[in-house]
Amino acid sequence: MISQSDKFYQDQIQASKDYAETQKQNQQANTDFAIEKIEQQKDQAHKDYVKEQTGAYVDWQKQSNQYGSNAEQMAASGLTNTGYSESSQVSMYNTYQNRVATARESFNKAVLEYDNAIKDAQLQNNSALAEIAYNALQTQLELSLQGFQYKNDLLQVQIQQQQNT
Repeated sequence: MISQSDKFYQDQIQASKDYAETQKQNQQANTDFAIEKIEQQKDQAHKDYVKEQTGAYVDWQKQSNQYGSNAEQMAASGLTNTGYSESSQVSMYNTYQNRVATARESFNKAVLEYDNAIKDAQLQNNSALAEIAYNALQTQLELSLQGFQYKNDLLQVQIQQQQNT
């Protein structure tokens, strides 16, 4: 009975360890998936930034084209080679630069938020893994104590029986 009780409690402790390892793997998989989703969002933000930057450049090229419709309207109004046309060019370029700067700023802000989300996911994962390890250790210690007490009870009964004999 004593050897069987040792085996029983050792099997219980091993089952607790196996369960904790499975929980850790599941937690890590969840965290890896969350980080992967955040990385995908980060990549999409970069694509959106490039798209906005390209769109701003194309719009600026269309507006400032010396042979485009905007230039023809200026020529028809008699405003070519005047201060007004030069101011228009500067204004269009400033608008282009503002769009690019705004896109860059929002992209950088999004990247910072995504990086913070990744760190947060990693910290939550560490916390969850620590909790899993703590709970597993607590269960294993309780089982060890129960096994020790049960084994002592059996030994005391055995000694008592030997003394009675």
